[in-house]
Amino acid sequence: MDHQLHHQYLQTLGISQYVPRDVVYEDVAASESDRAVAKIDVQTPSAEPAVKVEKKPVDIAALVNLGLDDNKDSKKNRPAKPKVAVAKPPVIEDTPQIAIEVSFSFWQVSDELLVCSAVEGALADTEQMQLLTNILNAIGCGISRLPQMDLVEWPPYPNAPGDESEVREFLGTLLNARLAKKPVKSILLLGDSAANWLLSSDLNEQKESGRVALSEQTTALLLPSLSSMIENPQQKAVAWKLLQLLLPQYS
Repeated sequence: MDHQLHHQYLQTLGISQYVPRDVVYEDVAASESDRAVAKIDVQTPSAEPAVKVEKKPVDIAALVNLGLDDNKDSKKNRPAKPKVAVAKPPVIEDTPQIAIEVSFSFWQVSDELLVCSAVEGALADTEQMQLLTNILNAIGCGISRLPQMDLVEWPPYPNAPGDESEVREFLGTLLNARLAKKPVKSILLLGDSAANWLLSSDLNEQKESGRVALSEQTTALLLPSLSSMIENPQQKAVAWKLLQLLLPQYS
């Protein structure tokens, strides 16, 4: 075995071996030289001395608390904030508006006579229309059948808004417009509903006599409804008493 290689093996194993002075191995010399340089580097003091940092024990409880205790103490020392009463807005309850539905049938019997009947649930049936024809013939109108009927109703269209005063104003305006366009001497109002809705509050105070002057030219007679005269024949006598006021005009 080569002596130089043998020497390196023994040196690696930590075994010292005598080497004659006159035998110098290049690798050994190089290794010794490297160790000397390394030793010099290690022993060379650094330019700045190392500062010894003292480690303080970490207070885990303080880290977990995160200063909450301090906040509690500070809150205790704070003056209490005055409580301000907040005024709540008043609750306004909408009063449900009662829907008003009324209908009236109009017949222009002649140039001097207009008939208006309240529609009570349904239009006048055959019996009611025959009774009205007989009444008109009794005062001298001389008709075989009723003329074309005009229907006036509230609401004028579905869900039309309006309270009682607005409904009265609407119906009163229609009646006055009709009389202005075609004036008549007499109007027969059949049923309490016709008088209550078509006459103003002042005129309704005069209806006890059954006769109300709408204007200088027009007079309204307040008669029982057609249905009440059929159900209660005594109401026909009431109607006839009022109708006699028209006999001089139509006889």
